[in-house]
Amino acid sequence: MSTVSAESDGTESGADASTGEAADAAPAPPTAPPTPVIPHARLVLLAACLGLFMSFIEVTAAISTLRALQVDMEVAPADLSWVSSTYTLVVAACVLSGGALGERLGRRRVFLAGVVLIAAGSLVVASAQGYPQVLIGRGISGLGGALVLPTSLALITTTFFVDLPRMLRYISVWVSISGVGLAVGPLLGGVLLQSFDWRAVYLVNTPLAVITVLVTLRAVTDSRVPDRPLDLPGQFWAVLGLSTLVYGIAVGGRAGYDDPVVVTVLAVAAVALTMLVRTERRRSVPMLDVRMMANSRYTAALCVAAAALFVFVGVVFLEVLFLQRVREFGPLGTGVRLLPAMLAFVAATASAQRLAGRIRAGRLLAAGSLLTTVAALVLLRQEPDGSYAVTALGLVLAGLGSGLVVAPSTAAAFEVVEGPQMGAASSAVTAFRQVGSVLATAVLGAVLAVRFLGVLPERLAEHRLPAPVIDQVVAVARDGGSASGRSTPQITDAVAEAFTAGVHSALWVVAGVSFGAAVLASVLLARRAPQPS
Repeated sequence: MSTVSAESDGTESGADASTGEAADAAPAPPTAPPTPVIPHARLVLLAACLGLFMSFIEVTAAISTLRALQVDMEVAPADLSWVSSTYTLVVAACVLSGGALGERLGRRRVFLAGVVLIAAGSLVVASAQGYPQVLIGRGISGLGGALVLPTSLALITTTFFVDLPRMLRYISVWVSISGVGLAVGPLLGGVLLQSFDWRAVYLVNTPLAVITVLVTLRAVTDSRVPDRPLDLPGQFWAVLGLSTLVYGIAVGGRAGYDDPVVVTVLAVAAVALTMLVRTERRRSVPMLDVRMMANSRYTAALCVAAAALFVFVGVVFLEVLFLQRVREFGPLGTGVRLLPAMLAFVAATASAQRLAGRIRAGRLLAAGSLLTTVAALVLLRQEPDGSYAVTALGLVLAGLGSGLVVAPSTAAAFEVVEGPQMGAASSAVTAFRQVGSVLATAVLGAVLAVRFLGVLPERLAEHRLPAPVIDQVVAVARDGGSASGRSTPQITDAVAEAFTAGVHSALWVVAGVSFGAAVLASVLLARRAPQPS
């Protein structure tokens, strides 16, 4: 009764204050803030994932068309690799500019422009009457990919930054789509080539672009930083540095790294990338905020993110070449045999967010990187006449390890930045990831080519072939031709053995990069991150 009267008249006695009313007057425990309501949340995720899928399917779908395109257009073997390389080269060179343009002009607007450019470039390729038009179309699609890749992630981070658990969950879904695109590309290309010609493969992105545009216009609201300068000097040095770096590595694998042109191009790349760092340090609003890299955890997360996609793209790239050129499977058969990597990658990515709540990021990233290291070592046991079971095991391990690394490495970068820096971190993570994927094909292709050409004469000699034949086969292989396509069984076996040796050398590089990422994650990311304000 005393409690009731005290509450009714606003008075309280000393006894009341020291007994039951003290408990009544105690503040209630704080309640968690309600989860913000974000309209069309799943449609925003769908739009971002569709754009990402379009950009990644351009990488591997083109590989399945190379042989058919070569026959149809009579492309020189040495020029054929640029059908796939042109796209990735333009993406790597322009991806930093794509993120900066998204912040200045509007992320939704730039994302839509990129989607349209990917589809337009594919249509140019599908309607091509000659090889130069194919390269032009691939370059247009590459420009679109450079706009879509950073802005698709930015659509998620800027929309859901008020709901961090959902943002990290959606980033995991977004990342898993990259694995789907990489693995579905050869499978889809093989299915279409069964009933149509190679042009049909490049028409896939047209209906996807229409759907993506409609979903984006319906669900995504635009966001931008209107007073952000365009940073033209930074964009110039980034485009020049990245394009010459990738070009020099790719061409050096065939022409040799002592070739004067290759040496000059790589020197230009070194100067341009140095100028990029110096330029970005001096700018108040840089395109690539190199000052954030003073944080060792942030830099480590960027490097691990780049290494993760280097490893996954590299494994897919090498296995496509091995299965098609050594085991002589067609595009469809190759795509089916790559499914273990895709399924494992998607499953691991879906589980990574739940595991991240129980295991520290550094340990999770280290474990995933060690898995991919083991995967590369398993794939080293592949032989021309070996069992597919070895390949399947290696692909499963590669998919599991990469899935455990890619999404958590993105989250690890976001853990140490403030809210206003989220856009810059988003662009940087995407840029590093894409540079990693492009360097995978350039570096591993160069290592494979150097080892293949170095071992081929020895393998041909072991099969007791005369010197003139050896010289002829090596010359054809050096020009990029298929030295086994019209040859004797001895030449076919020797070429397969030499090519397998090249794949093995490239897999050693994959294992080294993956193990280095594991060490980096263990040393710099194992401790618990301080929470940003």
